[in-house]
Amino acid sequence: MHNFKRWSVLTMLALIAMLALAACGETATPVATTAAATSAAATTSAAAAATTSAAVATTAAAGQTSAAAATGLKGDPNLKGEVTVWAWNVAAKSLQEIVPGFNKLYPNVKVNVQDIGRTDVYDKLTTGMAAGGAGLPDVAAIESDHMDIYTTKFPNGLADLTSKATKYKDQFDPSKWGQSIHNGKIYSMPWDSGPVGMFYRTDYFQKAGVDPNSIQTWDDYIAAGAKIQAANPGVKMAALDFTKDDGLFRMLLQQQGAFYFTSDGKININSPEAVKAMTIIQNANKAGLFTNAEGWDGAVASMKNGKEATRAFGVWWSGTIMDSAPDAKGKWDAMAMPAIEKGGSRATNLGGSTLAIPSTSKNQDAAWAYVEYATATAEAQNTMFKKYGIFPSFIPAYQDAFYSAPNDFFAGKPIWQTFTKLVPDIKPVTYTSDNDKALVAGANAQGAILGGADIKQTLDKAASDLKNQTKRTLAIGG
Repeated sequence: MHNFKRWSVLTMLALIAMLALAACGETATPVATTAAATSAAATTSAAAAATTSAAVATTAAAGQTSAAAATGLKGDPNLKGEVTVWAWNVAAKSLQEIVPGFNKLYPNVKVNVQDIGRTDVYDKLTTGMAAGGAGLPDVAAIESDHMDIYTTKFPNGLADLTSKATKYKDQFDPSKWGQSIHNGKIYSMPWDSGPVGMFYRTDYFQKAGVDPNSIQTWDDYIAAGAKIQAANPGVKMAALDFTKDDGLFRMLLQQQGAFYFTSDGKININSPEAVKAMTIIQNANKAGLFTNAEGWDGAVASMKNGKEATRAFGVWWSGTIMDSAPDAKGKWDAMAMPAIEKGGSRATNLGGSTLAIPSTSKNQDAAWAYVEYATATAEAQNTMFKKYGIFPSFIPAYQDAFYSAPNDFFAGKPIWQTFTKLVPDIKPVTYTSDNDKALVAGANAQGAILGGADIKQTLDKAASDLKNQTKRTLAIGG
């Protein structure tokens, strides 16, 4: 999850009622109603108690069998332990939401989900690992772009899940799976993904006579933008934070299978793919399609006030639209992001997270059982998505009819299907432990380029600055 504060609004996604979870209660042994119970009465009472106990056991077994059939996991009533989970905001709420389903399979594992705040999760993980694992939980939510920080700085800090997790490799968003691996070993399980789509105002497109299907490339997008803006005075094609957020640049990089760093950790922010990405951004800006919206609040305000016709963003932007612009119900839809070149990839990602187990956990079997249930079952993944908008990384979850159902808010279209079709094609990228420095370099470069600076020279300078800061090798230019 790319900052769960943004996801909190997605509680509106509970469009399909959840099935109530059956609760198994304890049955007390019958108590005699008279003090002078005969031996026959006592025998009958004992027999009734035995029959009741057997019925309870049978019911529990049936419930576990049913749960196993629904999730594909066998479960284990003999597994015992107490698992502490650290997360934040709706991440914590969603992980708590699935505990009853988990306990149908593992009735003797107690799960304590603690909402300690996003910053505190990272601060406490870093402090705890530096202290040899002191005070760490059994499971921690970690955003995908933070994984390299822990696997690099604390190579023994997270449990090696390779032997348990490998079997799931082909069932997950490939971009997320790659971010759970370090030096060939799996240290976390992908949890949620942020496939990117192009959200657009259907009424603005219709007024301009633009068919969204005609937008196949970014060149098409720029041409359509001129028509849409001419037909809708006061509307810009998109809002962009020129100097502080290079999200679009990153999406365009990953769309091409590139990023700030190569897979072996070399600086790659001045690659040919980066030049193409910045050229697209520059061309769109020169065509007058962008308005400068500062920060998150500026981006939301631009959309809420009806001042933008499109927004390339992660799937979770849908919740922001529904929460911030309820009057626009029926006027938004989504399509795949335009390709760099005709026939090219239209898949990329923004945000997402994983679940990891600190290596010092004393309940690793129970912790793995919970992580496996949370990430590798359609039941858990879809419970979290329908209730809290946590978009699954587990591809089998997409078989649920929910994804192909029409959505009244989004022009009556099956909007989620747009995103599920993109997930298998998202290319993995490498963040490295220096991702935070690269974010600043990318934003600074974008601001300079939109201010008129030469693209290649600016990106070369960004690469050189990163080299000085990180002591990493340049992939291009030595």
